[in-house]
Amino acid sequence: MLFRLQPSISLVFRRIPIFQTRIYASSTASRSDDDWEQQEQNTNDKTQENTQDDEANIASMIGPYISTKQVAFHTGQFDSEHIKKKNKQAFLDVIEAYKIQFPNRRGHVEFIRAALRRMKDFGVERDSDSYKKLLSVFPVGPYRHQSMIQVSVRFWPKQNETASAIVSAMESHGIPPDLEVVHMLREIFGPWAHPVRRFARFLYWAPKFINKNPYPIPWELPDDERVLAKLALQRMTSTVDMETKIVDIHSSTDTSSDIEHPAEEHSWLMYTHTPKQIKLTSTLPTDRPIYIEGPFGVYLRKKQLKYFVLRADPSSEYWQKKKDLEKFNTDDVTNLRSPFQPGSSLYIPPSVHELDDGIILSLCIIGKPFTSLINCWLDHLRRHHMSSLNRIAVVDKTKLTEDKQIDRFYTSNLAGTPEFTIHHDTKRLAEEPKPWWFKDETDDKEQ
Repeated sequence: MLFRLQPSISLVFRRIPIFQTRIYASSTASRSDDDWEQQEQNTNDKTQENTQDDEANIASMIGPYISTKQVAFHTGQFDSEHIKKKNKQAFLDVIEAYKIQFPNRRGHVEFIRAALRRMKDFGVERDSDSYKKLLSVFPVGPYRHQSMIQVSVRFWPKQNETASAIVSAMESHGIPPDLEVVHMLREIFGPWAHPVRRFARFLYWAPKFINKNPYPIPWELPDDERVLAKLALQRMTSTVDMETKIVDIHSSTDTSSDIEHPAEEHSWLMYTHTPKQIKLTSTLPTDRPIYIEGPFGVYLRKKQLKYFVLRADPSSEYWQKKKDLEKFNTDDVTNLRSPFQPGSSLYIPPSVHELDDGIILSLCIIGKPFTSLINCWLDHLRRHHMSSLNRIAVVDKTKLTEDKQIDRFYTSNLAGTPEFTIHHDTKRLAEEPKPWWFKDETDDKEQ
C-alpha cells in the first residue's frame, strides 16, 4: 500500500516550498548584461503583481468582497428612463424585472447592495414590504448552512453580510420586526446563521424599547417649518416646566411701529415664557444687562432648526442656594436628619430655569434669519409678558448681528477708503516718510 502511495506522496512534497529544489547556474559561469536586465525586470514584475494583489485584497475587504462594477451596473437599473415616477411600486417593479432578467440570480448580492443605496430615492426606506422583497432575491437552498461548523466558519460571507445589512437598515429606520422575515431568513440561511441570530435579537429587544422614548416624535415629520418649530419648542420646554406657554405671532401684524422692519423681512416667530420666568425677570438687577445668544441647533429626526436664547447672568442668590444644596444632600444615607430635630429648616432649591451658565428667560425660533425679527420678539415680550425688561439693557450677541456688522464694515469703510481699496500702491508707499535707519542704495551711489 505504501509503495502504491509513494508517487503521490512525492508529488505532494515537491509542491511544498521547503522541499523544492532549485537548480542554479554555476558560480563560475559568466552572466551577461541581458541576463541581469532580465532578472531585474522579473523582480519588478513580481513587485507589481504583489502590489496589485494587495490592492485586490484591500478592495475585497470593502463591501465585503463585492464588485463595484456590478454595483454600478445594477444602480443604473434604478435610474432607467422607463421609471416615470420613483415610488414604492416602481421599486418593486425593478426587483421583479431583475428576477425575470436573471432567473439564476446572477449578481444578486450587488443588486441588493445597489437597492439598499437607492431606497431613499424611492421613499421606501421605512417600508417593510420592500425589505421582504429584497430578501426574496436570495435563492433558497444554495446558502443554507448544514452544520454549526459552516456557521462558525462563516460560509458564504458576502451573502451573510448582505442579509445582515438588510436587518441593520430595518433597525436604523425603526421598522417593527415581523415573523415573516424570520421565516424567510431561516429558509435561506438555516436556523443558526448570523443574520437569523441578529434578527432574533432585534425581534426580542425592539418591542421593549419601541415606546420607551420620553420625548416621542412622529416618524413622518411635517414639511411646514412653523409646525416643526412648535414641536421643537415643546420638546425643549414641556418636560422642564409644565406651565410653559408658546406664543405664535407674525411680525407684520404683532409688532409696534417703533421697530425698523422692512416688508421683505416679515415672517413668523415663536417664543416661550412661564410664570416662573416672569417672576425671575422682576428680581433681576437693572445695572446688569441681559443677553440674546444664538443661533443654536436642535434636531428633529434629521431636520435641524435654529433657536435663540434670552439669558441673564446668574445671581448671587443662586450660588448661595447651590451651596446650601450641597450641604443639604438628601441622597446621602450616611447623614440622615430628622425634620423634628432643632436646627432643621426648610430648603427651597433654585428653579429649573436657573443654571450655572445663567438664567434662561425665553426661547425663540424665527422664520427668517434677520435681526429685525429678534427685535420683534423682544418688543412683544416686553409689551405683553415681561414689562420689567424695559428697565434692563439688552445686548444682542447673536451671530446674525456679527455678520451684519462685518458686512457693514466692509461695505462702508473699506469701499470708501482708498487705503483699503488700493492695498499695494507703490506710489503712495514711496511718498511716505522713511524712518531714520532706512538707507537707500541710490543715495549712496550718488554720493
